[in-house]
Amino acid sequence: MTTRAPNPEHDDATPELCRDTYDLHWLTPGTPQPYTQLEHHPLSEIEGSREVIRDSLSRAIVDHHFHRRRIADRLAALGHTHVARFFREELPRNDRTRKGNFGEVVASEHVIQRYGYSMPVLKIRYRDSHNLPMRGEDIVAFELNAQQQIQRVIVGEAKAVVRYGRATVTQAHERLQKAYQPRPMTLSMIAEILYEVGNDQLEQQIDAVSDHLRSGHFPRDNWIFLINQRQPDDPFRCLEDDQDVVPNLHCANLSISALSEFVTDLFENPAHPEP
Repeated sequence: MTTRAPNPEHDDATPELCRDTYDLHWLTPGTPQPYTQLEHHPLSEIEGSREVIRDSLSRAIVDHHFHRRRIADRLAALGHTHVARFFREELPRNDRTRKGNFGEVVASEHVIQRYGYSMPVLKIRYRDSHNLPMRGEDIVAFELNAQQQIQRVIVGEAKAVVRYGRATVTQAHERLQKAYQPRPMTLSMIAEILYEVGNDQLEQQIDAVSDHLRSGHFPRDNWIFLINQRQPDDPFRCLEDDQDVVPNLHCANLSISALSEFVTDLFENPAHPEP
């Protein structure tokens, strides 16, 4: 398997730190395990980077929950002094939902910032309730060519839980297996949202992709992004024994110390939005 999108981690110059580049300043790739049925992407935090990227990550979390125009309007209405409190009160309070959304944001931003994939809809914004998990696949993104034509669909599951468990990995894989029966359910939601905002050109492409996926004839990559406080070196070994692994499977894993405390801080103390 080959990751087809560009990979900025190999560039000589790392872009300046901001909300849209923090992943490159925070995470570094490790040595992959010799898996045969999946491509392994082990990650770790760069020493001393967490505090450096903390506000940029926090802004990305707020951005995934609230449209940028709403953030700008709230900033104009409330000012920096009160706007962070407003978003803190609107962000999820439930610990499980917080961790789930944190995992989804980190995974989504990783494939956007690190691999150049396009995510036209940040679907957490369209949740039924800010304290309930979002329905559908965690990650739906696209590889676009220079003419902005969809070349590949990327579907992924993100899991952020304190303790590593084989069941967490196998359940994520089972959700990917079901995503193509006959197509990822989130594609329809994305298409409807794009129609609402007038992006008919991209929406029509997504409908065409959905038609091709029904027959199994469209390039796709599958991702599992696993975040725990501690993990074994080969967290996806349980999938290697499976005879029915989804095609083009990419598995990324990240250990984060004091995971619960870190997530709580990000949701309880969101960074001031940028003007």
